Amino acid sequence: MMKKAPKGFTLITVMLLTTMASIVVFAALKESIVQERMSGNFQKDLNARLLSEQGIFTHAESLQNELPNDATLTVDKLLELYGKQSGKGSINADALFATNLVKVSDSEFEIHSTGSRHNKDANASLVARFAFQGAVYESVFSHAVTGCKGVNLSGSGSVDSYDSSKGSYEETKTNDGDVNTVIGDSDVVLAGHSPIKGDVKASGVIYLQGSSPIIGDIHSNTGVDISYGGGTRVEGNILSGGFYLHRGGLVTGTVRVNGDATMKWGSKIGNVNNDDFAIQYGGRGNFDDSSKHSQQGLPYSNSRFNVNPNVEPVRVYDPTSPDYDPRKPDKECDPLALPLNMPDVMEQSSLFRPFKTGPTQEFDFTPSIGYFTKNGSGTRTPFSQSIYILDAMTANQGSVGADEPLVFGMKGASLTSDSQVTIRGGDVIWLIDGDFVMSGDTRIYITKESSLTIFVTGKVDIGASAKIITAQEGLTKSGFASLSFFSSNSDPEGFIFSGATDLYAAIYAPRTTIIMKGSGQLYGTVRGASINASGGSGVHFDAALKNIQLGGSTSLKQAAKITFLGWRYKLPTE
Repeated sequence: MMKKAPKGFTLITVMLLTTMASIVVFAALKESIVQERMSGNFQKDLNARLLSEQGIFTHAESLQNELPNDATLTVDKLLELYGKQSGKGSINADALFATNLVKVSDSEFEIHSTGSRHNKDANASLVARFAFQGAVYESVFSHAVTGCKGVNLSGSGSVDSYDSSKGSYEETKTNDGDVNTVIGDSDVVLAGHSPIKGDVKASGVIYLQGSSPIIGDIHSNTGVDISYGGGTRVEGNILSGGFYLHRGGLVTGTVRVNGDATMKWGSKIGNVNNDDFAIQYGGRGNFDDSSKHSQQGLPYSNSRFNVNPNVEPVRVYDPTSPDYDPRKPDKECDPLALPLNMPDVMEQSSLFRPFKTGPTQEFDFTPSIGYFTKNGSGTRTPFSQSIYILDAMTANQGSVGADEPLVFGMKGASLTSDSQVTIRGGDVIWLIDGDFVMSGDTRIYITKESSLTIFVTGKVDIGASAKIITAQEGLTKSGFASLSFFSSNSDPEGFIFSGATDLYAAIYAPRTTIIMKGSGQLYGTVRGASINASGGSGVHFDAALKNIQLGGSTSLKQAAKITFLGWRYKLPTE
């Protein structure tokens, strides 16, 4: 007989197998839950990280949008105005970011950004570093000689440059004494007998009629005319948007001409750097000396050289340009819009009274008072007034504290005989509604770390024996030029310097002709409607004047910008 299986064994086996299967399933479920939670946490962390990046991009974009709107922005000002931001991501209402701008230096800053999700259960922090470069304006005092409508230099004085912030003229002199015009077809005539040590740029024709060389490049929109003569005439290159007429002497560099090119006997192109083309011209060529007017055996008349080089034009005033402003028709010559704004500068002129000094008299000016110190009586009291050109600077007014600079108003100023005026104690500002005349053996003495700034509506005439002596050339610690003239006069020959002694000054007279006819040298810079220099007058450009911070200028050279340098993630607890 067969044995019978115990009853219920199959059920127990099934239950055991079911239990084991359940354990496996529950273990798998638990692992799945752990994986799901890890995936969720990773997703939240990733969202937080992306939110921190969004904060960086949003904050940086807002800064970038503001840079063109405010030319005075600095890292400190960015921190003050746009230091903190916050926002929401598009994921959910609990997706948040917050940013904070932190200064590293005057030229660098960081944006610290934190992104969070689920009530800050997930957080991520990111730091991005940026370089900052403020707006750069082209200084109105960026050249030795700027004659908006023309320049005529027929004297024996040279034009060159130096930097008073680095040393004396003899210690730092260089060849950056540029001469230029900026309006229409304005010519430059160089008929003197001393070198021009810098580039010469003109919208009109450049005439070289003197015996001394141009130590620099020549660039004209209309043409270059070199007279007969020997020796080196141009120690540099020639660029002409029009014609080129070379009668005699050497051009050491190359020649590029859009129009006709003519070279007479005795003229030569040195091509000192062995350029593939000593000359290129787009018009007709006329060359008298085939043996010298050639390169590697090929005459300049060969078609190889008859190729238009498309010379880039000198920038000039253009009423059809997109940024033309009819309220500022002469902005290229007068970027400060001085004549337009001079009525505001002289708004209290009805209260001005004349200023005069006579024989043996001496008068002192400080920023807060003017008074006779010898053979005279009476005082002059300044008043506070905002002047747009000086808004970017803070005047040194000694112990006097004022929100606006103190200025002295005068209904004309006349210094005669052997009188003397001393400027001391800081930055002195004169507003002269009328003429400023120095005659006889008069003198103005400007002490160290003091300056004299003169706004004048009438004629300026500094006589042959008159002297303005500056104890310190260049800029004071407060940023003022030791002597500067701002003239709105539009009469012919509205600024005359015929002194026999040297003068340091920054001269801005965009509506009148500036005449320099003495034997004294001008150290500084000169800008006028036209410039006529004769006699021994020379101009020695002080490059330190490029750093003067004048307000009202519209010549933006480079807008402010920020540049991304790199980033790093960090723990929120750092």
